[in-house]
Amino acid sequence: MKKQFITTLLLAVGFYSQAQVQENLLMERFNMNAFNPAYVGSEGREVSFTTRSAWQGVADAPRTSYFFYSGNPKKNLSLGGSVISNKVYIDTRTQYAVDASYQLEMGGGSNLFLGIKAGATSKNTDIEGLERITNVSNPSIASNGTAIFPVFGFGALFKSEKFYISASIPNFLNPVKFVDDNAFIGSEKPMTYLLAGTSIDTGAFGSKLKPFISTRLNPNGENQTHFGGTFDFKDTVEVGGGYKSTGYSNVMLIVKTKFGLTAAYAYDFGTPNGQAAVTRSGYEIFLKFKF
Repeated sequence: MKKQFITTLLLAVGFYSQAQVQENLLMERFNMNAFNPAYVGSEGREVSFTTRSAWQGVADAPRTSYFFYSGNPKKNLSLGGSVISNKVYIDTRTQYAVDASYQLEMGGGSNLFLGIKAGATSKNTDIEGLERITNVSNPSIASNGTAIFPVFGFGALFKSEKFYISASIPNFLNPVKFVDDNAFIGSEKPMTYLLAGTSIDTGAFGSKLKPFISTRLNPNGENQTHFGGTFDFKDTVEVGGGYKSTGYSNVMLIVKTKFGLTAAYAYDFGTPNGQAAVTRSGYEIFLKFKF
């Protein structure tokens, strides 16, 4: 029974950690490269950093850090890179990736970007921490402690002055397999991410409404949808929020300067589906510099 609990815990942590970065980032419009390599070059040369802390007040709660660089397009080809560090309880992963995108002009000021992502993820599971949690020693899972596995993904981004549509599979490989007593019990599977948004002029004081919707299709479990929007005042300040189908609401504030610096803060709160007596909250900080 205890052994089954260990196996279940490893599966749950592994699947959650795989999806943590892409599915839980609140400001997807700014962090699009986390799940779509076609974003590289679509906004010119930039560097950005995001940090997210979920489930405030819970020991060893999920924490994510994300660094991204994008170069200027040269002959319609753009290159970039990213580092994603993600810690979920006993599971720590760091992904290093290089991204490339090719821009196709579609006319009317719209462009189609096609991108690929290649890299590797180092995975470390704290087996000693697992044994402390479960009070059980299981040598059969010790080999799962440290591993390096490849990352290869692709995506497409259609972008015009008024709207954008993104579709991607950040990693269509599924090399992470969970084994107990040499018996295969499950693996991570590729997930599909869809994101769309638009910009609507209100005609009042140079302001715009920017609604969005995103969907994550997860073969391992529950799909997730996030929808919401922001109110943009003169391309300087945005205020908005959204709701996720997992039971969380969020609010966000974005400030853009004339010097190419964008700073944003988001806060989410709510009751996870199926956990009526539990309320969770978290925050996200985003910084971007265009040069």
